[in-house]
Amino acid sequence: MNLSKLFEMQRELDEKIIKEKGLQDMDRLPYLILALQVELGECANEWRGFKYWSNEREPRTSVADTKYKPITGDPLEGFLSHKVRNPLLEEYVDCLIFILSIGLTQGYNESIPALGRNVYKYKTDEITSHFSTVFRAISDFEFRPNEGDYMRIWMSILGLGEMLGFTCEQIEQAYMDLI
Repeated sequence: MNLSKLFEMQRELDEKIIKEKGLQDMDRLPYLILALQVELGECANEWRGFKYWSNEREPRTSVADTKYKPITGDPLEGFLSHKVRNPLLEEYVDCLIFILSIGLTQGYNESIPALGRNVYKYKTDEITSHFSTVFRAISDFEFRPNEGDYMRIWMSILGLGEMLGFTCEQIEQAYMDLI
């Protein structure tokens, strides 16, 4: 995964949002941390494995979106678009969007990409407990923002991606598709 490329793409998106919304003087870190926690919860919800009470415990990895798109103002002229997407991967990538933004706001974006493919991926034995591990890493960072705890978020989220069965190539492509 080319983290330098992802950081640069995220920088461009963040700069555009900050300019359009007039957020130049805002401390965005608390908002980014909460957004990351919410997206991680949404990722767990799409994974579904913790829902022992449900009959639908398989991860949601394929959903067909069919939409009518008018060609002209005439509602009878148009076409249907059909796209298959992976909601679990999309939610996982949403987490990366906020991890990247946090790194940019804190100036940690220079040390992480240098590790490249050699970054250690922290994994536990079971996905349910690993989601909790990622939440703890985020909480630790929230109360004591530092580069070491930021690195723990990266290591645990990369481990989670691997545990969910995603390749670096899939993650990078999904990120580019969402941005």
